[in-house]
Amino acid sequence: MPEVFYRKWRPQRLDQVVGQEAVARTLRNQVVMGRAAQAYMFCGPRGTGKTSTARVLAKAVNCLSPEDGEPDNKCGACAAITEGRALDLVEIDAASNRGIDDIRSLREKVHFVPNEARYKVYIVDEVHMLTEPAFNALLKTLEEPPDHAIFVLATTEVHKVPLTIISRCQRFDFRRIPLDTASVRLAQLCRDEGVEADDEALSLLARTAAGSLRDAENLLEQALVSYGSPLRAEHVRGMLELDTYQRALDLVGHLLGRSAGDGLRLIDAVASDGGDLLQLHRGATEYLRGALLAKSGAGVSLDYPGETSARIASMVEDVPLGRIVNALKTFSAADARRDNGSRLPLELATVEVCRTPEVEPSVVREPERRHRPASAPARAAPTRATPPRDAPPRREYERPRPAAPSEPAAKPEEKWAGVLRTLSRHKGKRFNLGALLRDCRRREVSDSTVSLEFSHRSHKERMEEEIEDPESHKVLKEALSHALDTPVETVVCLVDEQGNGPRQSAAQKSHLVRAAQALGAQVVDEKGGQE
Repeated sequence: MPEVFYRKWRPQRLDQVVGQEAVARTLRNQVVMGRAAQAYMFCGPRGTGKTSTARVLAKAVNCLSPEDGEPDNKCGACAAITEGRALDLVEIDAASNRGIDDIRSLREKVHFVPNEARYKVYIVDEVHMLTEPAFNALLKTLEEPPDHAIFVLATTEVHKVPLTIISRCQRFDFRRIPLDTASVRLAQLCRDEGVEADDEALSLLARTAAGSLRDAENLLEQALVSYGSPLRAEHVRGMLELDTYQRALDLVGHLLGRSAGDGLRLIDAVASDGGDLLQLHRGATEYLRGALLAKSGAGVSLDYPGETSARIASMVEDVPLGRIVNALKTFSAADARRDNGSRLPLELATVEVCRTPEVEPSVVREPERRHRPASAPARAAPTRATPPRDAPPRREYERPRPAAPSEPAAKPEEKWAGVLRTLSRHKGKRFNLGALLRDCRRREVSDSTVSLEFSHRSHKERMEEEIEDPESHKVLKEALSHALDTPVETVVCLVDEQGNGPRQSAAQKSHLVRAAQALGAQVVDEKGGQE
């Protein structure tokens, strides 16, 4: 049975690893100097060469006659690893062998000397899948490894790996493969296979792979099996249903033009034709990002075909930047993944984008800067009380906001109560966010930063722990942004060092009572206690 492309053309030398030049150079120098580490952490997105690099490293450190840090791929040690019969290269899939018993077995065998090679190399793939007891067992091995063992831990989610493990490894971050680099690699693969393919076809495959070279090579093989050689761009568009991306660009035009009806009809047409609504959502979000960059003049290369770039530039020419930002935030927040067959998330996002009123920030914040004729005298500015220099910063929750006559502005207490209600239903990484926020005594806002002051240090530390979790941090920022009607990017936790919190009894200072309060409990009454 023929090998698939990504295995057949897997790199056999460090200089063949695509898109990871800095990693390859460092590893090559370590081999030359004889200073290979005993534990490595390879982290990065899927399909970027982590496991392939680990195998090449295993060959390089065991090669009988290395060439400038590279394996010669001729000696017995290199041939055994290349052919998959080396007893001293142990590959472990942590997703399937994640328990403590599996790691204990590894600990028992790691002290055995290599059978033939100089080093016994252990490659643990998807190491973040290990259980907590398994991590603890692995930590002991990494603390005192035998001289003949080298560990390479690979993961796509390094944030799930304990810091105690990471601190004992040399960490190498693998980046996504750039579009141009992936296209060049696909072209070389076609030449090696003796097939022809259009440059545009290869570029479409590389773009769809989104930085994963393995995905790009799999897509190329699929396209060649389906259409043969020569491979044309229209073949790839048909296979990947890229007409949905064209419709996504049309949808962006309706969003920026505030034509809700046309946008809803387009979504209905894609669904009726059996199109992928998730792909439509992904494409619209990507093109809205392109519109944002084009309008802001960032000068970032979008790697779009010429006609697509020209159309995006034409779309944003007369569109305010605020409208693009609102459309991108609303559409990217629409959760179309829960039910890929439902049109409702995209329909709601489309209507919300098209009906949201636009208010220019300069009109609200600085009305006195409107243009006046040169001959007209400037009106005297209304007298305002100037706060003393040492006055505390003004709190966002106390700032009055203009509201429509039929909808009175919500009071600060009502806003905060709404935040508590929203977050009381959210269980963070360890604690309930709403329960922790009940101990927050003061809230202050400066630009896009919200400061939360707690009366108890334990609650402040627990909230900081939750903020370190990306999901909890995102939920907290969204709730605060909704309440403040302004984007919140940073949340800072403080503690009331002056003892301004409510006076507590000895019972209320108990760690058990504080733990219960963190979970949402409230002290109703105390009996028989003395302070």
